[in-house]
Amino acid sequence: MESPGAVSLWFGNGTSEMVLRKYVEIKYDNEGNRIPSRFMTDFQIDFIEYNQDLLECTYNEHVTSSLSELLQNASYSESIISELIEFYGGNLEEQYNTVIRLYDFEYEELVEEAKLDGRSLKYMGSVIYED
Repeated sequence: MESPGAVSLWFGNGTSEMVLRKYVEIKYDNEGNRIPSRFMTDFQIDFIEYNQDLLECTYNEHVTSSLSELLQNASYSESIISELIEFYGGNLEEQYNTVIRLYDFEYEELVEEAKLDGRSLKYMGSVIYED
C-alpha cells in the first residue's frame, strides 16, 4: 500500500537486465488501458497502489551477499543499506544479483516469493528511507 518514506525490496537472481526490465514493464492494450506487469501479477500489486515512476531495478552480472554492493546505485542507498544492516547484518545468507525497489510503498506480503525467468525472486521487506 502507499506509504510515503518507505521502500519495499525484492531480491533475486535474474538471467539478464533485459529479462528484468520486461518483468517489471507495464504494457498497454489497443484501447490504451494498462496491462499489469508480471511483477505486479506475481506479487498481487494493483494499479491503485502502484506508481511505475517510483520503481527502480538493478541487475548485476555477478552475485553477492553484500547489501552495500547490491544497493550501491539505489536512490537513498545510505538510508536503505543502514536500515537493512540493522535487520540482516552486512551480508545476506544467500547471494543475489537482482534488486527491485518500489519507493513510497509498503508491500503487505501477500506473496513471499515468485519466479523471475525460472529463478527465485523474494520479498525481503520494507524499510524507511526518508522521514
